[in-house]
Order: sequence, then C-alpha cells, then structure tokens
Amino acid sequence: MALMLAVEDLTQQAVRAFVYALNTRDGEIMHHTVHRGFSFTVKALRQSGGIKQLMSSEALLAVAAQSDDGLTLAGAMKYAPFAQALPARWVFTTDGGDRVLSLTVDDQAELTDEQRERANGAVEELERQATAAVYARVRDDDGCTHLPGTARRRKIGSVPYLHAWKPGALGAISWINTGTKLENPEVYKSFASPESGDSVRKSASSRVDFRLSLILGWDGDDYQKAVVTLDATSYFKDGTSILDFGTWIKEKHRLVDRAVPRVTGTLTLTGPDGAVISTEEITAKGVEPPYPMSFTREYALAELQAGRYTVALTGAVKTGGFQFSGDDSTVDMDDRSITFDVGA
Repeated sequence: MALMLAVEDLTQQAVRAFVYALNTRDGEIMHHTVHRGFSFTVKALRQSGGIKQLMSSEALLAVAAQSDDGLTLAGAMKYAPFAQALPARWVFTTDGGDRVLSLTVDDQAELTDEQRERANGAVEELERQATAAVYARVRDDDGCTHLPGTARRRKIGSVPYLHAWKPGALGAISWINTGTKLENPEVYKSFASPESGDSVRKSASSRVDFRLSLILGWDGDDYQKAVVTLDATSYFKDGTSILDFGTWIKEKHRLVDRAVPRVTGTLTLTGPDGAVISTEEITAKGVEPPYPMSFTREYALAELQAGRYTVALTGAVKTGGFQFSGDDSTVDMDDRSITFDVGA
C-alpha cells in the first residue's frame, strides 16, 4: 500500500493501526487490530475471506484521500501485477471500539483529477518496487536470479528458441519460451550505421570511409551480448585541384608509425533512462598496408534491465595516412549511433 497520506495522517485509530499492520505484514499488530469475526469483500473480484487471506494478498493500493470520519479511504488499486490501475474505495466498519470489524473494497472512489493522477502514478511506482522485490528472490534451476525480461537462448530438442525470464500462464516466474525460433543460432539481430554502405568523410587530400556495426548475439552461457565494431578505410588522392579532380587510392605505402592511419573517438553505451553505462576513448589503428582500421568492444547484457539502449561513436577523427608535402591528412568524422533492444 502506498500512502500519499502518511499513516499518522489517518484520523481513525483502528484504521490507522490496520493500515500500518497491513503495510508491514505485522501479524501480531493485526491480531490486536481486527475483531475475531473480521471479514473482507472485494466486489470487483467477487472475493471475500478473513484476515489470513487478506494478509497474503498481493493487491496494490495507493491512498489519496479519506472521509471525515476516517472510515473510508479512496485511491487507485491494482488487483493483479501489470493490470490497469482502477479507482478503489476501502470502507471500514468497527466494533464501536478500537477493532476493525469489516472491510469492503469497491470502485466508487470520489477523487479529483489531480488526486486520481497522483494515485495512479503512486500505484505504478508501488508495482515497480513490488516486482523488483519478487524478481530479487526468485531463482532458476541454477540458483540464479534475473531481471524481468532477461533473454536467453535455449534449445527445444535441437532447435534454439528465444526464452524470457517472466511470469508464465500460471503466474510462476521461469524461463518462458517466446515462440521465436532463432534462425541464426549465433546472431539474434544485427545493426549498422549507416544502415547500408559507409559514411564517407574527406578533406582536400585525405578520405575515410567508415561504418559502426552491432551484432546482438549470445555469450557462452546463452545470455545476450552485444558486439560493437568500428571499421574504417583510409584513402589519399593522387592529385589535387580546386575542382576536386584526382583519384582516391587506398593506402599503399609503408608508413612510419606516427603516420599510420588511425581513428580516435568516444564510444558510449546509454540505457533506457539515458544514464551512461559505459564510456571510453577508443583508437582503431592500421597495421599493414592498406592499413584497414578496426575496433571491437563486447558488452555483456545479462545483468542489464530490459529496454532500449544506444551505443554511439562521437567526436571521431581520422589522422595519419600518406600525404603530399604540405597536405593535412586529418578528417573529422560524423557522429554515429545504433539503438537496440535488450531482453525478449
């Protein structure tokens, strides 16, 4: 239960003690708070029972308002995980003293638009907290916990399928087959920026063609991983003029180390909320003529929450390469990014 009203703000003593005991799952306090003939009814579910059933329920309630006598609470409620938040009214009766005799839950809550919006937001946040707590304690056959939506490659017979760590039809969290057959058992999805061809950048006498690519695949334990690669090729012009005549030629001369073509830049991985997960300064340097330049970074994704991620190469510059006397081989490269989804 999420209280937009603090527990101490609840004006009816028995209701205040009841809410505190239910929030904390304190059976001893609840025993002294309810009448021994206590019963509850949830009209929307046509469900009723005693205090044991109520204490074991997983429904979520955000309280936004209370009646003048303190015996009615109004807010938003979810009767099941991932269900829609609905208006909810909790109506209490007491035995005339300090014990709760009954509780009736219905959808007749009277809330202002502002209260309803705040209550819906509060119950959504409550669900996120409850979901995180459940996933933190549920373990698979290997004794491991996983974040919601974690993807894994698992075989049914000899055929690999995409599985997700999520609730099944009966509500139990397990590795659930999504029904997606993995046609390529090594590569789930592939991406590139640009999507086709290379990005071409040049100066008067130097040019670089490059491409950022990402392969979403599987590690040795069949969890998701992303392999990001930068590939670049350096060219020089055999002659220059103000009309940009001349032929672009791949590097063919053996160069001293300081003149070997290289690309430097910043590679950054950001998460669904925009937070930076990883950032580093990278260098892709050629080795032998024609000095192809390549850099690869592998990201483990098993411990990341499901959602949309972005890997970006920014501030990249190509330096080095053959040049005629007085020419500048430096080329500023445009920024490149790839967006991809983690999880099933």
